[in-house]
Amino acid sequence: MDEFKFDRMEFAGSLADLGTMLPLLIPLIVINGLNATVALLVVGLFYIGAGLYYKIPVPVQPLKAVAVIAITAGLSAPVIAASGLIMGLLMLLMGSTGLIAQIDRVFSKPVIRGVQVALGLLLFAKAAQYIISPKFFISGESMTLMGMPLNIVLGLAGVLIAALLLTNKKIPAAIILVSFGFLVGLVFKAPNFTLGPQIPSIQIPTALEIQTALLILVLPQIPVTISNAVISTSDLSKKYFGSRGTRASSRALACSIGLANLVAGTLGGMPMCHGSGGLAAHYHFGARTGGSNLIIGGIFIILALLLGSSAVSILALIPLSILGVMLAFTGIRMMLLAADIREQKDQLIMFTIVGLAMVTDMAIAFMTGIVLYYILKWWSLWQRK
Repeated sequence: MDEFKFDRMEFAGSLADLGTMLPLLIPLIVINGLNATVALLVVGLFYIGAGLYYKIPVPVQPLKAVAVIAITAGLSAPVIAASGLIMGLLMLLMGSTGLIAQIDRVFSKPVIRGVQVALGLLLFAKAAQYIISPKFFISGESMTLMGMPLNIVLGLAGVLIAALLLTNKKIPAAIILVSFGFLVGLVFKAPNFTLGPQIPSIQIPTALEIQTALLILVLPQIPVTISNAVISTSDLSKKYFGSRGTRASSRALACSIGLANLVAGTLGGMPMCHGSGGLAAHYHFGARTGGSNLIIGGIFIILALLLGSSAVSILALIPLSILGVMLAFTGIRMMLLAADIREQKDQLIMFTIVGLAMVTDMAIAFMTGIVLYYILKWWSLWQRK
């Protein structure tokens, strides 16, 4: 297989993770004050860099814990930038020294699958929220049709489109979904077009902002990044792409996340990572080579340089329900990865992680799964004596 293809399937696959990216990227710009041009530009550059190096559709996603906490707490752009710098240094240290490879050996298959299934279920739950939400756009406007929220009607139409086209190799589902969403969005809302980039202003975080970033943003993010963005993504790369996916080792992924966040933190962009859910999304909707990364990376760079801050209003035209449909099918794909876990003790570990992730958080679920795995392993060895 060619390392870079630029056909309609690669284009479709390149769009498939927008359901994860946009709902966090747009509020970080609008609510937290990130520079739109810088935020879009660093995402595009990271996508292209990952595509050129890994030659498979390795995704680019926001650091989810960082983004969610920053948005809900209304933290400033310098604090977010500081979190990127700290995460960048930590991940680069773990990757360059090989420490991440040692951590990788601690994680067993049922633990990895537990993280993947939990993320799939969380994505599906988030998708359902988007589809049944009264909000039609991410900016909050509501629309109704004959007394019923239009978001639900559009979501059901999106599910039907995705279901009919999911295995169609000639008409990619993601392209139709995104195009359909844009057209419907244009009916109800006119975007604000302003040519030219938004001029960036470099802000150096203070000692207090660095401390805030470390305690509030970085500490909750580290276990999720190690488990999902590094180890789970590496495992899924090999599962989907075989020998072509071996370059996406845990060590390489940690280094690329580290380098990307050092750049993002320095320029004031969005802290970023990879993610197994994003990889499943790209793959599920047709991406098979690094070409998909170059396509979506190029789109983000064009939006950043050509349209600047108005790019946000353009991306925000995609209704929440369409983003939800894309998230839902990705979540289902992630949950189906559990099919190769057949032993009862491995299923116990996996579903313990899933259950805890639903009622606590991924970090607690992840650590509990590791402890449970080694307790059961020790118990099995003890019984054999």
